[in-house]
Amino acid sequence: MMITDITPFDFHGQTVRTLTDEHGEPWFSLKDVMGVLGIGNPTETVKTLDSDEFTTTELTDSLGRSQSSFIVNESGLYSLIMRSRKPEARPFRKWVTSEVLPSIRKTGSYTASLNPAAAAYAERCNRICLLKLAKGIVHPDYLEAKARIVIADEFGELPEIDPGRRPLTVADYLKEKGLSDAELKSTQSVFGKKLKHAYRDKYGHDPMKTDIEVKGRIRTVYAYTEADRLMFDTVYTSMQEHRLAA
Repeated sequence: MMITDITPFDFHGQTVRTLTDEHGEPWFSLKDVMGVLGIGNPTETVKTLDSDEFTTTELTDSLGRSQSSFIVNESGLYSLIMRSRKPEARPFRKWVTSEVLPSIRKTGSYTASLNPAAAAYAERCNRICLLKLAKGIVHPDYLEAKARIVIADEFGELPEIDPGRRPLTVADYLKEKGLSDAELKSTQSVFGKKLKHAYRDKYGHDPMKTDIEVKGRIRTVYAYTEADRLMFDTVYTSMQEHRLAA
């Protein structure tokens, strides 16, 4: 592979080197990406990627030495982001996909300004890519609902979602009950544990998980759907009755 351009850029004080190959496709320094995402050993990390998601090339280190280094393409980048639990993961992905990548494809290098419409389109495309990567990790009904929402947004339409497949989180359910922030904080953990036990009793396994953004941070939550609402209601009613009896 021939590298035609190497552009270092800054993400919250950390340098991430972006490379462009002879086909105009972007690649990223694995070491730099791992630094942002808080992931360890590069040699071990590439073992978790598909063979077409990484390669090696010569990069110059901070001491001016040319060394063989791992680089990853977009697919590899998204796989690494999905594994990271650092709060920087989501803003890093959003920044790369909405600003850096569209600008590289348009001009061949990164520039700070970008057409907002192009940025929004790129963000939606990459949300779909991330949903594909989450297959087998997140409940398929939850994934389908999320994908329909993204696709409908692209066409300016309302998503056609089976009501039973709409995502339902513990936090959203409890907010529907009109709980104050203090009540929500004191209730959410206990309610979530009881709900997980009820789900396990019914299906024989824990619910699958997904990542959501809460106040700018990435949190991993159980991926319930509206089909589970009756279970939510049963657990909530049981907790309320217990409180009244206490």
